[in-house]
Amino acid sequence: MSYITISGVSYAYPGSSVSIFEGLSLSFHDGWTVLAGANGAGKTTLAALISGSIIPDAGAISRSGEALLCPQVFTGLTDEDPFYIYDGTRETGELISRLGITDDMLENPDILSGGEKKRLQLLAALARRPEILILDEPTNHLDSASRRMIVSALLSFSGCGIIITHDRKSADELSSRTLILERGTAAPARIHDIPLPLSAALDELERRQNDMKEAYDAKKDELSRQRQLMAAMADRSRAMNARLSKRGIDKADHSAKSAIDGARLTGKDRSIDDQKRMISSRIEHGMKELSGMERPLMRKEGLTLTTGNGYIPRLSIGPMVIRGGGYALSIPELTIPGGAHIAITGSNGTGKTMFMKALVRSIRDAGRETRTIYIPQEYAAEDIQRLENRIMAMNDKEKGEVLSDMYRLGSNPYFLLDPTIVPSPGELKKLDFSLSRNEGRDIILMDEPTNHLDITSMRIFERILSKEDTSFTLILISHDEAFIEATCSSRWTIERHGNDGQLIIR
Repeated sequence: MSYITISGVSYAYPGSSVSIFEGLSLSFHDGWTVLAGANGAGKTTLAALISGSIIPDAGAISRSGEALLCPQVFTGLTDEDPFYIYDGTRETGELISRLGITDDMLENPDILSGGEKKRLQLLAALARRPEILILDEPTNHLDSASRRMIVSALLSFSGCGIIITHDRKSADELSSRTLILERGTAAPARIHDIPLPLSAALDELERRQNDMKEAYDAKKDELSRQRQLMAAMADRSRAMNARLSKRGIDKADHSAKSAIDGARLTGKDRSIDDQKRMISSRIEHGMKELSGMERPLMRKEGLTLTTGNGYIPRLSIGPMVIRGGGYALSIPELTIPGGAHIAITGSNGTGKTMFMKALVRSIRDAGRETRTIYIPQEYAAEDIQRLENRIMAMNDKEKGEVLSDMYRLGSNPYFLLDPTIVPSPGELKKLDFSLSRNEGRDIILMDEPTNHLDITSMRIFERILSKEDTSFTLILISHDEAFIEATCSSRWTIERHGNDGQLIIR
């Protein structure tokens, strides 16, 4: 059954001369479809078009049933939500249990944590029994326990589901269809409809793009060879015409004239012209083929880190107790060898960021701050000002290098040239990393590096920070299992029991 049919839809942002979608046609059936792609590719816009919250400039969208959109930010329950949540049905009761919703959470939604708010938002949506459910980043910033509850609830949904997410683990469990959106700077979005889970779909798209690039480049090379051959044939034709010309031959030199007439009769001049026409036809045909080929949106990606002098210092911390409010986190004596790649994991509220900040202080006290890249989870006003001051102090050549870095990290870097544009949290992380990567730093600390990053940027950072590269020490906090698997070879976990927590080396 087709729940959604999109027919020839075009849409441009108000005031923009470039359509973000042009002549788009798609259909959605039962089950979950994942929308993925870089920031700005049009995922949220497509979701808004499907839900009916914005109207296309052209084309039509038909829906079979109610479409409900859950945005990233949960603003609270509506006056109608309690009627659906307290309907007394077995299905709603199972949802409440599966999502771990308590009476206190329902009565005091304003004081809930981010994960609790997401679960409550999802309960309110699923309790309405919509035929079409659209979710925008439902697992963003959540720990593994909250993610498992949300995925379990979503697996029980029997209608048409569309989910915008960069959470590969959750997406792979939910869906076997992925739409990957690509968009250049001045062109409508291109959508790759791949009948695979997100992780496999990303690999498949990369394979397709490499194949397309190889085919496109091979056709260009063949055209170049044909043009070179055409130029050589033109030179031969001019030389032949010069040899077959009777200009400058003495009128009485009948022997020379006869030789030229004989050459003309054998068709030597015509043979070259025939070859030129054949090559010209090949070139014309090849140009038509090239113009009809899909050219992949390939960009140079990734950066090379400039690490220190080859010696990576050991890091030591503890034993110690870190306190925050009434919470006490016990840290054993730790020695971190140079080149180690360690993930710090644990539920929300266990003190992972507390530990990271203590590690930053320990590195500073040991005089190793200048060898360290520290990427915080969020950027305060003073952090943003620090980055702005560094950019303003650069010359044009240095700024150009940063622009190139940002592009290779999956961003449109031109916000650096326009002071009216406020960079997103993800852009700030990439900018901070770029500004530090050429300074011989071989200790990298990152607090939730995948928060605010799109899937393109995540995969680029996975390659840069590969666990196979031991030329630097990496310590990061993350809930993203795919990112941890790609970048870290060991894991430390923080467990909390009431007001006491402990870091455990697995």
